[in-house]
Amino acid sequence: MNKFLEKGSFYGVSWIRRTDFHVLTVGMETYTSDERFEALHLQKSNDWTLQIKYTQLRDSGTYECQVSSDPKISFFVNLTIVGKLHCLLFCMHFEN
Repeated sequence: MNKFLEKGSFYGVSWIRRTDFHVLTVGMETYTSDERFEALHLQKSNDWTLQIKYTQLRDSGTYECQVSSDPKISFFVNLTIVGKLHCLLFCMHFEN
């Protein structure tokens, strides 16, 4: 997610569920007791992914991918669950 930021700079990337403003992940750390949520990131990659395993109808809503830069950068994803899915990935990749 940080490809358009200064090369070599590290900024934390967080995933936030906007329906209740719950911080789900910060970097690779998970801050929810719901084990279906996990952040995925390959080292030296600019892609950050929020994985939701075994999605449920209540998972529908808006999710924010936030970079803790100055100024803050956010990308919003609207998710609508219409059936059973075993795994859902959101991939963010920004180019210069």
